[in-house]
Amino acid sequence: MVPSNSNFLPLFARVCAIVIFLSSAILALCGISVITSIISMLIMGGVWAWATQKINRKRVDQMYALLSRIGDGELGASLEDSNDELTLRMQRGIARAQRGYAEALAQAEIERDELQTLLGAIQTGLVSLDAQLRFRSANEVAEKMLGLDSREYRGRLLAEVIRQPELLRFAEESLSAPTASTREIKLSGGSVESIIVAADPLKDSAGAPDGVLLALDDVTKIRRLENVRTDFAANVSHELRTPITNIKGYLETLMQVGAEDQEQVAHFLGVMHRNTIRLSTLVEDILLLAFLDQPKAILQVDFASIDPLSVVRDATEQVEIVCAAKQMKIELQINPDLRFVVNASLLSQALLNLISNALKYSPPNTSVFISAELDDGHIELRVRDEGPGIDALHLPRLFERFYRVDTARSRELGGTGLGLSIVKHIAMLHGGSVSVNCPKEGGTIFSIRIPQGSRVLHPPSHNLNAI
Repeated sequence: MVPSNSNFLPLFARVCAIVIFLSSAILALCGISVITSIISMLIMGGVWAWATQKINRKRVDQMYALLSRIGDGELGASLEDSNDELTLRMQRGIARAQRGYAEALAQAEIERDELQTLLGAIQTGLVSLDAQLRFRSANEVAEKMLGLDSREYRGRLLAEVIRQPELLRFAEESLSAPTASTREIKLSGGSVESIIVAADPLKDSAGAPDGVLLALDDVTKIRRLENVRTDFAANVSHELRTPITNIKGYLETLMQVGAEDQEQVAHFLGVMHRNTIRLSTLVEDILLLAFLDQPKAILQVDFASIDPLSVVRDATEQVEIVCAAKQMKIELQINPDLRFVVNASLLSQALLNLISNALKYSPPNTSVFISAELDDGHIELRVRDEGPGIDALHLPRLFERFYRVDTARSRELGGTGLGLSIVKHIAMLHGGSVSVNCPKEGGTIFSIRIPQGSRVLHPPSHNLNAI
């Protein structure tokens, strides 16, 4: 370090005085004048002071360069080896500070990683905004919900990044709110439609608004399920009311007119019988769907290794009368050597629903083709008809409960509107999926794709037909 003037100059003066006195005495003995000796000593002292200052200046420059490197993140930087005691002491002090800084930085990185892991694990989106509603940070869940690009949104205004007026208003209101608040907000233009936002205003040390923390929970699926549940209850009520009303009406009419007209009585009884069958079918389908909806349904179902041909034949045997009445044929294209692990009763029910639909909506004297193929570890069962096909408008909602392409015709043919939904749930229970395709040349192809193996095998635990 550079010596201060208060210490350095008096010391330098004393040393010079002693040196000049001794040198003058020696030089006088040698015949050299005192004035000459004083001038020589002053020059020598000046040179010594300049050299000392130069050395100290070099030390300062080295310290500055070293601290700059450390500040830039080069924690391993150090001074060159030196025999100078002062330099060595500075090296040891800086090395000690470096170790402490490195330890503190390592601990901070560990805590940062732990916090990032924690924020990444939770399913709640978190957004931190400053007092001007500029983005400070957001976790990955929030980025996905709001469609944020992690490279662009930081430091920008909320209004510049997203186009959600309701969320913007809520953030502005929450910035100056005295306490935390919560609101459900509808989003537009993305897969996330509904979110619940909890806003917690942030204050600085003086109590002034310093920003707001937003916690976002995606409730899109919950709201969709609520709508499905509401629609399902309304549809069930309607579907049950229709046959019950018919049965009640014909019974009351029969009680009023009596049993004298046997032909009319037979007609009334026939109508009531058909409505009873429809009511019974509807109740059975509702109960089956309720069972398939249970999260633990797979634990109550028995799986066994069986060939697809046996399952298909079990389904086709139940529609032989309908085939004969419409003069239709069912053609099979199935390799008898194929096997997969399924619940034969449920899968047969799914195929029966698809085959029944194909027979209902196809013209007489046509064929229904059923095939089974092994594809990438899955068995794909296809049911293809030669009917009019289905308009592409209906395909996205075709497997919804009670959704009908032609409501009047479906009810006329005895459909409950639950058949395709049951097919979908049975496929999902087996770890598979169902799809539909309508080729340009006509007809409809339904495909059930199920893993060939890896399902749970256990002894029979109950009678599935009792569900």
